Amino acid sequence: MKNFVLLVVVFFQFSLFSQVDNTMYGLYHSINPPSFQFASIDPITGQVTPIGTAALSTTMNTSGSALNPYSQTYSYQDEDSWLSLDLQTGAVVNDVMVTLPNTTGNFDNFRFNAADSNMYGIYNQVISDPLTGFINLDLKLATCDLTSGLVNLISPSSVAQSYTMSGCTIDPYLMVYYFESEGKFMGLDLYNGEIYSQPNISVAGEGSSFGNFAYSCADTSVYGLIMNNGVKALGKINPQTGVVTALPTVLNFDNYVMNSGGTIDPLSLVYYFQTLDTAGQIKLVGLSLLDGSVATQSIISTNSNYFTMYRIQSDCYQASPTRLNQVATLSETKEVNVSTYPNPVQNFVNVKAEFLIHQVDIVNADGTLVERIKMNQKNLQIPIESYANGIYFLKIRYNDSIITERFIKN
Repeated sequence: MKNFVLLVVVFFQFSLFSQVDNTMYGLYHSINPPSFQFASIDPITGQVTPIGTAALSTTMNTSGSALNPYSQTYSYQDEDSWLSLDLQTGAVVNDVMVTLPNTTGNFDNFRFNAADSNMYGIYNQVISDPLTGFINLDLKLATCDLTSGLVNLISPSSVAQSYTMSGCTIDPYLMVYYFESEGKFMGLDLYNGEIYSQPNISVAGEGSSFGNFAYSCADTSVYGLIMNNGVKALGKINPQTGVVTALPTVLNFDNYVMNSGGTIDPLSLVYYFQTLDTAGQIKLVGLSLLDGSVATQSIISTNSNYFTMYRIQSDCYQASPTRLNQVATLSETKEVNVSTYPNPVQNFVNVKAEFLIHQVDIVNADGTLVERIKMNQKNLQIPIESYANGIYFLKIRYNDSIITERFIKN
């Protein structure tokens, strides 16, 4: 039995509302006649709500899509151009041709990075050896300007000769782009395009493969699906060692639809993927990041029409790099040390610093100020038992500077 199902569909670009939340956006694919329309979806009920009335295109690049919460747009690539859509109206705010460094290449496997507002992906070029006649792919990290369509190379030389269609993801804090190549979990440095890490993927237990990656800014982990003749569990990979650890809940889905990659809602701590059941219906399944159990499950296809290429607007919103660019003469460590623990936390969050803290603002994932604490000390313990479960940010002020730390209340 195959471990995944590949659907060729078109993905869309959308624009965000003024207040970022956990709305899920994507493309509604009509089979007959073939077309794609911008829409949002309620992942619990599967109810799709069209945004705008226009059919956007009849084809799409299935290897990626992007939601920019700052410009309030969603972007996807059809045959030869980038479309960017307004999240509220669905109007096309940008439609530009894709301009590649070489006519024999493609720009695929792309993801938006909330830390620097750039779209990253793999530029793959066909290389033919005139002596042997062998044909190989030359892969390099690249970025694409969505206002001009220009693809710019970052990697100075080839980083791999192939990639697996199991998804990609970005760690916006470490500034690393991850994908799979020949059984390795490849990490590419977003600053210089060189290989940051490349361990062999090792799936513990009975799993045979790991894919459909998604990065969680809630706990700074990379999640994906553990496969063995179907989806067996939600797993978490250590990008440095390649070791995949299964969450405790055993799953029994026949496959996953490999057209959107995994997507995580950082507010509800749910990982989403699609599966095709025995009745031919596509389901949107949400798995808990806490134990891998099924949190939601809804049918999203009707008469062969379906919702695809979904992204959540609050995903890694306002992330900022913790590993800074050495070439730009910036330190890879903070000028001052501060730690928050434990994380996740239930009762008290502790803050320990090497400097006098003057004020701490506690902000929830929606950007609402929950509590403000003023003091003049290095260490403090903050009771958070009364807080609702979710993601919070500590805005730690000292002198004229601010350090932001994150924690999860559960």
